[in-house]
Amino acid sequence: MELEKNHLADLFQYDAIYWVPADRESVEIQAKGSSPINDSSQQGKDHSSLSKENLAGPIAAAKPESLESSFESAPSLDGESSKSNKPISTPWVVVGQISELEKTRLNLIFSAPPMLLSAQDWSIYEPKDDEPLLTEFVQHAGANKFIFLGQQPPIWQSDFQVTELVQMEEKSVYFFPRLISTLTDSEKSLKLVFWNALKSMI
Repeated sequence: MELEKNHLADLFQYDAIYWVPADRESVEIQAKGSSPINDSSQQGKDHSSLSKENLAGPIAAAKPESLESSFESAPSLDGESSKSNKPISTPWVVVGQISELEKTRLNLIFSAPPMLLSAQDWSIYEPKDDEPLLTEFVQHAGANKFIFLGQQPPIWQSDFQVTELVQMEEKSVYFFPRLISTLTDSEKSLKLVFWNALKSMI
């Protein structure tokens, strides 16, 4: 059965996940003074109508202080990092130049219902400039759910369908052009697009 999509007005429930600290105060005030709106007429609204300007906003590709490992992750199934192109061993993988703040935000998102992923279910892969073709990367990586966030190697850029969940090599591939930690209160629609895409990947 297909999971029900969240309405924009319900996003305040997930403010601990999505809202950057500067946004929290205003959102909490709004949440106390209003109740969730269950307008089903907007739940099926196609997110393709979002403006490209919003999606193409500044891409924060903040790099961690250390890039000793090209396979930076939350605890993975094998509990190791790798300096080589070792196949990814977790079912879910987030691909991108992920900062510590972004990792914290992703951990909150993945551990929240209905995701409920443990630290052993997902990992982070930091791509290099000399990656193979996207289809080859997806085919040989051990994961079957791929979430590409923010700036990616040039060899991959033309292969992505922005905010569209696609099947590639019989695996689910989703590309979101921003880092979640950079989304603000004025970009609720983008937060909703990302959240609903993740739920559809379960």
